[in-house]
Amino acid sequence: MRLLLITNTFPPGDISGVGALVAELAGEAGRRGHEVRVLRRASGTGGDATLLRVPGPKILFPLTAAAVFLWRFRARPPEVIHVHESDGAPTALLVRVCRLLGHRAGAARVVATLQVSYREERLSVRSLRVDGVVVSRPTLGERIFAWGRAPLLAVMGRITAKAADAVVAPSQATARELERDYRCTVDAVIPNGVLAVSEPGLRGRGKGVLYVGRLRTRKAVAVLLEGLALLVERITDVTLDIVGSGEQERELERQCSALGLSDRVRFRGALAREEVAQHYEKAAVLCLPSLYEGFPVTILEAMAAALPVVATRVAGVPEAVRDGVTGILVDPEDAEGLASALGRLLGDEDLQDEMGAAARRVFEEEYSIGVVADAHFSLYRSLCESHSPRSTQ
Repeated sequence: MRLLLITNTFPPGDISGVGALVAELAGEAGRRGHEVRVLRRASGTGGDATLLRVPGPKILFPLTAAAVFLWRFRARPPEVIHVHESDGAPTALLVRVCRLLGHRAGAARVVATLQVSYREERLSVRSLRVDGVVVSRPTLGERIFAWGRAPLLAVMGRITAKAADAVVAPSQATARELERDYRCTVDAVIPNGVLAVSEPGLRGRGKGVLYVGRLRTRKAVAVLLEGLALLVERITDVTLDIVGSGEQERELERQCSALGLSDRVRFRGALAREEVAQHYEKAAVLCLPSLYEGFPVTILEAMAAALPVVATRVAGVPEAVRDGVTGILVDPEDAEGLASALGRLLGDEDLQDEMGAAARRVFEEEYSIGVVADAHFSLYRSLCESHSPRSTQ
């Protein structure tokens, strides 16, 4: 099968769940003997013939990717084009036009994976409160995203969904959001998947909490810090490693100082995946306190490392974290709930081991890249075997 994957983010130049998924799918497709190419903006591993760089800035990527697709593959188009997020709108529309004109590129089937509803993500850009007190406010850049880029991305996401032959969501919750907000049909729910990098047998003991992700308001790391300030009263040797960077980094550092946590919290910055894997292996628990998520890859990476997870009960997270089995779920903006859940796990190594082992089993059965790739390739084959592509909804 000839496959073309299109993504605006790709490792190692960009660290994102979308980029990680595309990289894993491309690798798995190659191992299975498929002819795969990846159109991406950021540079990947040098010299890999599967990686085709799209020139120009990130904001123009949707248009330039469509142009590169038509130029590069005009003589021998792929059988399946898999676009990711709203960036796929121009390519999906271009394939539709090619069908109307009888161009051979119109024979390609377009699959669109939409990780989030940008309407929901826009609504999550707001001040965070703990017990009625504001602990974090969005930066100017985040507000510009909420009122400028997010509505545009929502429109492009809806166009992508309408023009694609199949729409994929990573969770049932996201599927419901997309069908409501984009007025589209979600054809398949296929969770994100990763290739296990960490060694589950090497998971650390101790009192180390780990956060991995962008430092944005909706990630609610400020609430985690408030919870940590409560937790130190019960567990005096608890520490927190924060892996990632973003708009809120300086404010979070100031908050640490104000809460007297500077000697317990280490800001590690953005790290390569191999370096992040070392933190999964050393930590006792992963915490993801977000206001909103799609189906976060960081949870899957933690599960692969047999790491129990404390996370918030939002969007697709409860589908990844089995409350009381592979981790503990709490309500968003609940610092006391985070402190209680973390304290429960950090104070009971047997519970850590039990939940960590369960997380690894669930990962292997449902979220390893082999299992997730099977679902994608099955969808690809069904589209290729279909005699007529889906009409525009």
